[in-house]
Order: sequence, then structure tokens, then C-alpha cells
Amino acid sequence: MRMHGSIAPALLARARADQVATLYAHGHLTSLSMGFGGLILCAVMWTEVSSTTIVLWGALIALNQAWRAALVRTFERVRPGAGASRRWGRYWAVGSTLAGSLWGLAAVTMFPESPAYQSLLIVCLFGAALGGLNLTAVYKPSFYGFVLPALVPLIVRVALVGDQVHLFIAGVMSVVLAFVVGFGHRLNDVLTRSLVIRYENVDLIGELKERTRSALEARAAAETANRAKSQLLAAASHDLRQPLHALGLYIAALSVRARETEWRSLVDHVESAANALELQFAQLIDLSRLDAGVLAPESADVPLATLFARVRAEFAAQAAARGLSFNAIPTRLVVRSDVSLLERIVGNLVSNAVRYTNRGGIVIGARRVGARVAIDVVDTGIGIAQSDRQRVFEEFFQVRSAQAATSTRRGMGLGLAIVRRFASLLGHEIELESREGRGSRFRVLLPRAATSPRQHRLRVPTVAPHAIQDRSSFADRLVGVIDDDPSTVDAMRTLFETWGAAVVGGDTPDALLAGLGTLERYPDLIVADLRLADGRSGIDAVRALRDELGVAIPAIIVSGDTGTRADREAREAGLTLLPKPVVGATLRAAAIASMQDDRALATPTMTDQGPVRTWGCGVNGP
Repeated sequence: MRMHGSIAPALLARARADQVATLYAHGHLTSLSMGFGGLILCAVMWTEVSSTTIVLWGALIALNQAWRAALVRTFERVRPGAGASRRWGRYWAVGSTLAGSLWGLAAVTMFPESPAYQSLLIVCLFGAALGGLNLTAVYKPSFYGFVLPALVPLIVRVALVGDQVHLFIAGVMSVVLAFVVGFGHRLNDVLTRSLVIRYENVDLIGELKERTRSALEARAAAETANRAKSQLLAAASHDLRQPLHALGLYIAALSVRARETEWRSLVDHVESAANALELQFAQLIDLSRLDAGVLAPESADVPLATLFARVRAEFAAQAAARGLSFNAIPTRLVVRSDVSLLERIVGNLVSNAVRYTNRGGIVIGARRVGARVAIDVVDTGIGIAQSDRQRVFEEFFQVRSAQAATSTRRGMGLGLAIVRRFASLLGHEIELESREGRGSRFRVLLPRAATSPRQHRLRVPTVAPHAIQDRSSFADRLVGVIDDDPSTVDAMRTLFETWGAAVVGGDTPDALLAGLGTLERYPDLIVADLRLADGRSGIDAVRALRDELGVAIPAIIVSGDTGTRADREAREAGLTLLPKPVVGATLRAAAIASMQDDRALATPTMTDQGPVRTWGCGVNGP
């Protein structure tokens, strides 16, 4: 990644100063990892190498780390400015080079005869190099100074054994070393660029303050720039291990923020890949549950207007992003089915239509067919050849055509197979009509409910298309998040703040109430995980908050439990359920729909005497 030539020297110097400060801020972690790694190596090689050699090597490691610890204390006491950062960076690089050289010395002086202990030695040295990669890669001279002196002698020593196996092992280690060096180099470039962007934003804020003298706006922009830096550093060292749910939320936030042409295409590809991964993950879970026979359908009367509204909320943004129209024909029909499984059948059909439609659109609707109801999903996509119309319902089968081959959104071929198996489990029929190049119609035939549609008339919140993209939909809104996973709370905060809302998070209702008390505001929306720690329920948490605040605050439940039980619990509580991993567009649409109401809205505030409601905007009245 060649980018330093396009960065102003002053900005690059400030970024390097920040990187050097980060090295010293984490100096104690470096000392602990070096000391712990040294102890492990000495313990492993104690019976294979002279005790004098091990003790001497350990003493040299301890001496070098003691010198580096003293260097850290001096840095913290002196607090040098940006002008001295290059000199202090050299000091640290010298310490890293000495440490790497000592580990490389261990590879030569402690190389055992036993192949088993040779393997242990290799593991220890590569572990020492890779274990601190996220810290050493912050500063290139320090990174190269440690990794190369530590691993190159090991590779040479293994190769000098001379037999075919050791030569092969040395070759493999060389490839791994090249990968490590390349990864560390690119990671440093990304971190440097993020710091440069931060300082560019800070400078821009300074100019804005001079022109507008708007201190409040300037401070908000500075906080946004600082959060962006913190999130990128966290992602580089930790957040890559987060669940798909948190990953999807972070990518959705990044997609909104990355407005520069240079990054837009890359972010779009990442978001597309993550969405595909989330879809395939959900399909594999569905398939595994079907194979295990653990799905037990629970039949109930299902108003199709509600189901269509939820499906449209989930896929409208994805269709719009591909330039497609997506319409749900109003209906008052009520069917007899399992609401969760039926929604996933229709959702899979719509997802398949969006994926294989390049222009035109998708329509979903329902009609009476005798004693049954037909749900139709119609698209203007690539169509399906006559010879493939039965095979498309087979697992891992994908349509082979010129138009399908050009699609960048092809899945694993599981969506329609899951549709067929869900329908079979429910006793529903699936029909398909299609013309190549013109489109397809998938039909689900299922029994009509015996009760009158009037008994199921529900108010289904809808979202205007412009509202889904409008940042003002979340302006001055406060969202409360309840989740016992800190990474999920942080991901929710990042995404909602990107949309313009403020966020208060906590792992319990009491923790959330404490945060709300600090702001002296009631939330406009609650987003809660269904399964909390210690067997607690997110639905019970929402009830507790509503009882405590005395306001029927709109709420969304998020759950990794995709079975019918979770959907039933949410339905009985009158709450919207979103299955994990949640797509950002789906969460946004559900949040806007939940906060919409035809009645006057109120924003309760808090006083010493209790809640006071100010009518005009905010949370729904009780």
C-alpha cells in the first residue's frame, strides 16, 4: 500500500508521534509477554539444553526488558513532544531489535537434537513473534527490528540440518514469515492512514470553528473523529474475534461513514461479503436444525399484512440498493401456519429474488385459492430453465446461466432447499413458474384461517422510503441498549450514533436506568437481547423499564434463537423480534417503524420529583 507520498509531511509526523506514544503506553504489556514467553521457552528446553545457557539467556532477556521498563518510566515522566518522537521511536526500536536478536540467539544456541523439541522451539519462537503482532506493528522499525532477527536465524538453523524434511519445514516457515511481514506492513499503513484522517478532521474542525464559531458542532465532529480512531484500533487487535452480529453492525456503521470515493467501493464489497456470510450462516443454522429434527412447528393464525410488513422492512433497503422496486400488495387474509417458519420461507424467496434480479423489481401478494391461500413472490429476474425447475430445490444447486454467472451475489444454493424443507415440515405446497430472461413466480399454498380477518386487524407500522435513508429520522433520539455482551453494546452504539441518535447501554435494566438518569432523559427506543446473563430475559427487562418509567416505550428484541419459541415470546409481549445476525438496513427500518405513531409524541424528562412529560416529540405516551 503506497500512500505516504500523498500525505502531508506534517500530518505524517503527527501520526508517527501518536504511534510512538502508543508503543510506550503499552510497554508494560510488551514486558509481560516477553517475560512470560521467556519462561515458557526456558521450561520447555530445560532438559534439552545446558542450564548455564538457559540461565544466561534468561538473564539477558530480563536485563533488556528491565532497560525497556526504565525507558517507559522515563518517557512517562518526560512526556516528550511530537518533535522528539523520532528519537524516542529509535530507542524503542533498539530495544525491540535486541529482544528479537535474543530470541534469534535462542534458536541457534538452544536448537535440540530431538525433532519433538525442535517443534516446540519453533512454536515458541513463532508464538513470541505473532503474539505481540498487534502491538509491534504499530511502529514499523520496531516491528521489523523484532520479527526478522527473531525468526530468520531460526529458519536458517532448521535449513542447516540438511535433510529433506527440515528443508521443507524451513521453506514453509519462510512463507509464513513473508505473510507476517506483509500483514504487519499493511496493518501499519492502515493504522497510519486512520491517524492521518483523524488529524485532517481535527484541522477541518478548527477551520469550521473559526468560520462559524459553533463550538457545539465542532466538539461533536471532534468526538466523531476520535471514536473512528478508537474503533479502528480496536478492530485491528480484538473486534475481528467478535460474533457475526457485532461484525454486521460495525460494517453497517462503516458503510454510512465511508463517503470518500477512494473507500466507497471497498466498503461496498466488504458489506456485500458480510451480508452474504450472514445469509449463509443463517441458512446453515436452518439446515442443521432441520437435519437434527429439533424444529417443532406451532400453528397459529397469521395475519399476512403483518408478515408482509416485516419482510418488506427487512429487504426494502437491499432491493433499493440494487435499484429494484419492492412492493407488498395490501391484504387482509389470515392463514394457519407457524409464523416464524412462514416468515423465513417468504424471506428466503424474497432474498433469492433480490439476488437474481438485475432490473425491474419484486412483488409479494396473496390471494384466495378455494379453501387455501396462495402467497406469491414474483420477480423480473433472470428466470429458471425448464430443466432446472426441480433441481433448484436441491441443496447446493445453483442456476447455471450466462446471467447467473455474472452475478456477484451468488450464495451456496441452500435458500430454496430450506424453503422446500420448511414447507414440507408445515404441510404447505411450493409451486414455481418461470421464463428465462423474464422472471419467476414462487407460490406458497397454505390453509386459510377459520377466523374472520376482522379479528386480526392490526396496526402495522410502515416506513416511508425516504425515511429509511433520512438521517433526521434519528435526530435527537435516544436509544437504550440492553445486552450482556459489551462488544454488541458498542456495535449498537456505533451504528445508532452514525445514524444520528444518542445511545445509552447496559447489561441490566438497572445499569440502563443509571445511564438514563445521568442524561435526565427517557429513551425513544429500547433494543434488548432476548437471552441475557444468568437466565434473564430481554422481554422481562423491557417490561421492568416500562414499569419503572411509566411509559410504553417502543422496543425491539434481538435474538440468536431462531426457533419458534423466541418468536412466540416476542409476539405475546407485542414486541418486534429480529434474528441475529441483524443486517444494518433491517435494524434501521425496524427502529424507525417502532418509533412511528399517529398519536402525539412525548419526551419525558426527569426531575427530583419524578418523571415529567413534555409533549411534542420523543417517546410514545402510555
